[in-house]
Amino acid sequence: MSVLRTETQKIHPADLSQTARALADIARELSRLSQVLAACAEESSPEAESLKAAQQTLTDLAGQLEEQTTDQEASGQGEQETARLRKAVLENLHRRGPALFPELAAATLSLPDEIRPVLWAMQQEGLVDIQTVRGWEMVFLTARGRDAVRNT
Repeated sequence: MSVLRTETQKIHPADLSQTARALADIARELSRLSQVLAACAEESSPEAESLKAAQQTLTDLAGQLEEQTTDQEASGQGEQETARLRKAVLENLHRRGPALFPELAAATLSLPDEIRPVLWAMQQEGLVDIQTVRGWEMVFLTARGRDAVRNT
């Protein structure tokens, strides 16, 4: 795998994740080597101090890379969950008609707080209309939403 890429190439999240893991492994190994070299050098020498500082920097870098990889993987899973919720909401509203937030949450096997941002985003895209009826938020499928269901 080439590390250098041109501006027009997109990096696939899985490739980025693998690269970050490899860099984290390299940083851990360099940290270990720095620790060994520092132990071999005289305790108070400038070289030993420099190696100890490098070891700490490499250890921190490895942790940051691991954290970034975990965040990226979680983000990818979040996008998949959002796509699943959108599809389930559209299909449910198409089959059953208007529904309340809690009904859609139950139908999509999610919590109302999980589905709320998805529904608001869908409203901004014109796929659903959210109206307050007697104090309850009712979700209606729009014509654009019906077209989206038919095209999936």
